[in-house]
Amino acid sequence: MILKRNLIVLTALLIGLLLGTGYTVWRFIGGRGDFVVSGIIEADDVHVGSKIGGRVLKVVTREGQSVKAGDVLVLLEPNEVNASLAEAQASLRQADARHAQLVTGYRVEEIEQAEAVVKQYQDELEKLISGPRQQEIDQARAEWLATKAQHENAQKFRQRMKDLIDRELIAHQEYDDSKAKAEETEQRMRSARERYDLLLAGTRKEEVAQARHRLAEAEARFRQLRSGYRKEEIAQAKAGVEMARARVELLKTQLDETVVRSPVDAVVEVLDLEPGDLVAAGKPVATLLRTHSLWVRVYIPEARLGFVQPGLKVKIRVDSFPGRNFSGVVRRIHRQAEFTPRNVQTTEERVLQVFQMEVVVEDPDGVLRPGMNADVVILKR
Repeated sequence: MILKRNLIVLTALLIGLLLGTGYTVWRFIGGRGDFVVSGIIEADDVHVGSKIGGRVLKVVTREGQSVKAGDVLVLLEPNEVNASLAEAQASLRQADARHAQLVTGYRVEEIEQAEAVVKQYQDELEKLISGPRQQEIDQARAEWLATKAQHENAQKFRQRMKDLIDRELIAHQEYDDSKAKAEETEQRMRSARERYDLLLAGTRKEEVAQARHRLAEAEARFRQLRSGYRKEEIAQAKAGVEMARARVELLKTQLDETVVRSPVDAVVEVLDLEPGDLVAAGKPVATLLRTHSLWVRVYIPEARLGFVQPGLKVKIRVDSFPGRNFSGVVRRIHRQAEFTPRNVQTTEERVLQVFQMEVVVEDPDGVLRPGMNADVVILKR
């Protein structure tokens, strides 16, 4: 019984050893060949549009047309942006002129005029402080005495006229004229007397204080003109220039956005616009295919994942050119599996897992087209 049991165990071990050796040999022999994964040639697409949007003025290119980098695709109406740009440029010129004025300072004529005003107020103040001269007082007294004498004579003449009118020897008009003359000389006499009294009294303190205040204002204005504008004013004007210039540059950029250009060499795949259509800001207006940067999208099983890595060189075959191999390089292997069951528990289920891989195709003759079926040949190492 014990011998029979040992024989069974030995037989089981031998069978296991043979199976393991066979599996290893199969992996070694079967794993040395190439394997092929199939996919489709694709091209990177570029979605182009305008940051500002607007109304379509002209559609320059059509679908299926090849374009170079910088070629115009669509023109938008630029009228509103042009008007805003003209306004901004005028504001910039105004700000530049203001800044230049502050940097240059006040004109020589303005400074000389302010200096003359200071001199004038200085003379007036000195005159008020000194008071009236004796000659002015004597002249005022003489004028007062002269007008007083004229008034006395006019009064005497009016009295004679009154006597004559009482005796009805003259007309009433002659008496009225003498009366008016007397009143006129009386008014001149009073004015002369007031001026004489003012000169005798001298200058009032209020007048001197007002003259000092006017002189101080004139001197402050003169110092301001001679010193020029303050640094803060110049800095503010400079900031205004920079702000206006930035506004101009912004509008120039917006004006450039009314011309939608191709950023790369490509083929126009989608461009469904007509003149008059409205285009939203930031929305694509055309889709371009970069036909000079083709790549193949393939899905590699999980069991084959260990044989590939980014940068690996491979061979690519297409049905349109049988017997010809195109060179390619693995660009990317997605890290997330696809077509994976919710709970992977068995070896059979793990076979269903695949990973997307992108392979860049070298096509110097430009014979390949997006949409072609392609086989990617990967050499096991």
